Formats: sequence, structure tokens, C-alpha cells
Amino acid sequence: MSQIALIHLAEYDLRLIEIGLREAFTRLDLGLVFQAHEKILIKPNMLSAVGPERAVTPHPTVFEGLINQLSPYKLTLSYGDSPAVHSPKSAAKATGLAAVADRLQIPLADFDRAVEYALPDGVRLRQIHLAAGVAESDGLINLCKLKTHALTSMTGAIKNLYGVIAGTRKAQMHVQFPDTYAFTKMLAELNQAIRPRVHIMDAIVAMEGNGPMNGRPRHAGWILVSTDPVAIDTAGSMIMGYDPRSLAVITASEAAGLGCGVPAEIEAFVIEPAHIMADLIPSPTSPVMLSSLQHSLLVPNFARPKVASSIMTLLTRVSGPILRRWFLSRPAIAASACTRCGQCVAACPVEPKALLQPSNRAVPTYQYERCIRCYCCQETCPTGAIHVVPSSLGRLTGRKGFS
Repeated sequence: MSQIALIHLAEYDLRLIEIGLREAFTRLDLGLVFQAHEKILIKPNMLSAVGPERAVTPHPTVFEGLINQLSPYKLTLSYGDSPAVHSPKSAAKATGLAAVADRLQIPLADFDRAVEYALPDGVRLRQIHLAAGVAESDGLINLCKLKTHALTSMTGAIKNLYGVIAGTRKAQMHVQFPDTYAFTKMLAELNQAIRPRVHIMDAIVAMEGNGPMNGRPRHAGWILVSTDPVAIDTAGSMIMGYDPRSLAVITASEAAGLGCGVPAEIEAFVIEPAHIMADLIPSPTSPVMLSSLQHSLLVPNFARPKVASSIMTLLTRVSGPILRRWFLSRPAIAASACTRCGQCVAACPVEPKALLQPSNRAVPTYQYERCIRCYCCQETCPTGAIHVVPSSLGRLTGRKGFS
């Protein structure tokens, strides 16, 4: 049976994080998944070069607490990710992770260079352009952030592994896997091939609304730890108020054998670091079922993203661009917030581009018949000028978008 540790934390306090992670590693026997002197890469979500107050990336205090927790295992650690826009080095510096890593002498792994990595058991993926730093490691630790996402509804442990693919190839793969169904099946195969040793989700402060970069920080109060990425994302979805069974990113990975997405079948240890430090309660010795913690995890009125519903995604796979153009929600640019930087145009993976910008003073305009609804533009917009809005027929029928 899958197990998960839920560390209850009110703020980013290093001492409490260290207590919580130590307790989680003990309860889940995570010391057994490492061997001394292994080369282990910590893979944080470093989507963009923005500060930790934006809740785009795991907080540097969680990163530091994790490194300290790993110290007794005598591992050779590195860290890294392939950001959507900026270089790994600039993203690491802006997010505050580089300052921690430099102080603790943890090197930034090579995510600029790619190596061809074969997936002999893959159906949708036969090979990938794997970041060299990942290929050179013995194993990964997946350090993710709980956020909303316009394509997959949420991004957590499963989606975070997409960053092991180096450079612009990630955007190009959206063309190859252009809808939620195909994309989540691909993510499942990618997770099957890489299989991190441990998954840790920073949900002390999550992101709601226009995620995964321009949403609003929202306090949730948890760090989640497990060897099961599906269980991690299941608990994360419960924080957001989703039925886990409604999310393709969870059901596709469960069907691929990556873990359990049924809350009633996941054992959960609830860890209260503040109580442990104050000797108010003994350490937890037995788990409860995750389903019994639904009300404790739920953040009331969590603002979820506008996304295409599963039935519309299915229709899009069958009927193609006509339904995409007239029925599905779409990205749109608020001219008042647009700085005309052209980053959205550069991020668009289709050729010819679904965004046109005739001059550097013009607001880019969409060619919706070309748009595959990958939302790379929305994900990389530095000012949050791009939102998901109802389609033309959606406005006529009074729908506010699919969610």
C-alpha cells in the first residue's frame, strides 16, 4: 500500500522543516532508498527566474532543509532543472536556490547539454533529449511545487519531471502531444523511465489562479513526502479541492503503474513539527487513510484554473482544429498588461507560429486555427498578461470556460 507523510507547517521555518523531514524519512524508511556515495540530483521546479515570494518554485528554505536531511547518507548531491525561458543558472539565482546551494557546496548540474536517452519500453516516447546532469546521476529527488496549470489543471510531482528534458525540446513536444490526454500519457511514460527515489512537494504556500507562473500565492500549510508520485499529486489535488479521479495527470500515471490515486487506499502519516519540538505530543506511530484527511487538507475557495474539460479534449483529438477553434477555451492577451516583449511568440512551439507580432511595438495576436492549447505562451509570459478565456461559442452560450 502507498504511504505518504504530510508535514503540517505554518511558515518557512528551517528548524521545523528539518524536524518534519527527519520524521517523514523515518516513518517512510526513506534511508533505504539511497546508498552511500551515490550521485543524487535534486530536481526542483525552476520554471523561471523569479523570486520565491511568487510561489513559482519550491522555497529555498525547503531546499536547504532537504539538503541537511540528506547529509547523513553521504551522497554526492547536485541540483538543476530546465526552465521554460531563462537559463538554469539565472533561474537558480533568482529563485534563491543558488544561494543555498553555493553555501552548502552543492553544484548546479548540466541542464544546458542534452543526451539522447532511449526508452525501449516506451509507446509514445521512444527516446528523449535528457539533460546531461540527469543522465550522469545515479538517481533523482523530485522537489516540486503545488500550483495550478492551464493544461493539466495542477502541476506537482508528475508534471515536474518534464523538466528533465533539456532546452527547447519541451516546447516542441507539445506539438507531438497536443492535448491533455496525449500529454499526460507521455508524462506517465517519462515518469516510468526516470523514477525518482523520493518526491517532495512544497505546499506550505501553493499557487492558485493563473498558474503555473502568474497565479497568486495561497497558504496551504503542508510539505508532502512519498516514494509514490501519484499519491503526492492525489493529496495535492485534495488541497486544491479536486476529485483526484477527475485529473488525467493522476489517472494516466496510476494506469501506468506509477502509484495509487485513491485516497482511501493511501496511508498517511500526519507530522506536526511544532508539537514535536515543544514535546506537546509524541511522534506519530501509525498512519491514517488519506481519505479521512479531506477536510484538513482542503483550502477553501481555492481558485482553480480555466482548462478544457476532458470530454472536449477527447473531441479535440478526434475532430481536430475546428473544435479547438470554436469550442475550447483559449489563451488571450490583455493589452494593458502586455509589454510587447515577444516572449510568448518565442515560446509558441508550432510552425507557423500561432502568435504573430508584426513589430516590437505591437501586441501579439493569436491565429487560433493554429493554436494547439499547450499554453506555453501563458506559462512563460513575464507579466501575467495572458489568461485562459471562453471560446467564441462559449461566450455565446454564457459559459465561463471549462474547469
